[in-house]
Amino acid sequence: MNTFSQVKKRDELEYNKWVDHLNNTKERTNYSIRRMDLLIISISGAGIYIIFETIRELKAYKINVEHENLLLISGICFLVAITSNFISQVTGYHANNNEECYTQLELRKIEKRDFDECEKNRYNGKVNKYNKWTDALNLSSIILMFLGLGLLTAFNYYLF
Repeated sequence: MNTFSQVKKRDELEYNKWVDHLNNTKERTNYSIRRMDLLIISISGAGIYIIFETIRELKAYKINVEHENLLLISGICFLVAITSNFISQVTGYHANNNEECYTQLELRKIEKRDFDECEKNRYNGKVNKYNKWTDALNLSSIILMFLGLGLLTAFNYYLF
């Protein structure tokens, strides 16, 4: 009887661990929507604004510049950074949503309720796939943002 209560206690501890994990995963789902991506979008948006204002001033005063292509490429980098950042929000959401489903199946397993191991593995595979896409898209948006900043800085350097 003592062994049974130890096993039951161990199951209860593991169950509580998974409940905590599920709650943390739900928090990460919400956090993934508003994380550092706001900074990338803000900086890239500001870069696009600066580019539009620069073009407006150059055209208003009919100023010819040598390295106009730096301005154009910088704007494209900022625009693609914002786009890839947006897509990473979607993939991050799907990764966390699938993690929630996986965790719920793990809880069913601990509760000794009916669950499908293949379905659990499928959710785990989706989590890994979406996490890889999210990481790659986040990295590309960061790189593109810095590339846009560098090109905009180079344009301003050549201007003077």
